[in-house]
Amino acid sequence: MREHEKKDGQLFLFNIIIYIGDADFTESDKLESTLSYSDVIREIRRINDNERFDLLETFCQALAASIARMSKLVERVDVRIEKPSPPIDEELDSVGVECHLKKDDTDSSSIKAFLSLGSNMGDREANLKEAIKLLEDDPDISIISTSSLYETEPVYMQDQNSFYNITAEISVGSKMGPFGLLGLIKGIEYYMGRKKGGVRYGPRPIDIDILYYGSEKIESDILQIPHPRIAERRFVLLPLSEIAPEMEIEGMDIKEYIKKKQLPGMVKKVN
Repeated sequence: MREHEKKDGQLFLFNIIIYIGDADFTESDKLESTLSYSDVIREIRRINDNERFDLLETFCQALAASIARMSKLVERVDVRIEKPSPPIDEELDSVGVECHLKKDDTDSSSIKAFLSLGSNMGDREANLKEAIKLLEDDPDISIISTSSLYETEPVYMQDQNSFYNITAEISVGSKMGPFGLLGLIKGIEYYMGRKKGGVRYGPRPIDIDILYYGSEKIESDILQIPHPRIAERRFVLLPLSEIAPEMEIEGMDIKEYIKKKQLPGMVKKVN
């Protein structure tokens, strides 16, 4: 996305198809018995108004994941986002991307990933529990384990409330992929009220980082795996050492690394 588009915004066309699972509506001809189209439109506006994406692909995936979570009746969501009069040399009416999210997709193969979750706004513990539940609600995600809850002091911007942090080990269906996982995470953050455009490292109701995705190494503008700042974050290392004591950081056992480096920042186990 070009710089002037990030600043001034741009026009998008949305084409969304929502597939509802088997349900008998003859006995309950009421709007509250199904998914409200008005609620879907409000959700599209909320995400579109509150976030600026570098990739249409991420926008598409985040939107599909958010709509799928709106009702248990939703079996599949198809999202197509078109950009009219694209700023490219070829004369095209529009360009676009399309994604499909199926709740009943089955794939026996999976990949283990590690996440770091933090919150320092509102009910911090409740926010973390909600984020874990929203992750587990996705059919491609299974929660393997979560660490204890830790209270941690802010590292990069001290003038804010302390955080509650946990790490989680998850199993990810291989069809989702790391960028699909990123799209899901962004959708959860937006759904829970995180807004972009504030001070970097400032207060937030939820923050979710992908630490590791199997053995993959990714360097892109929107995703780096392993996370580039794991080794400097005590608030990540301590809970991570609890659920993955075999992990190595810079060639050292993670617990040995923590002792040797003596990284700054209060990290206190809550429960």
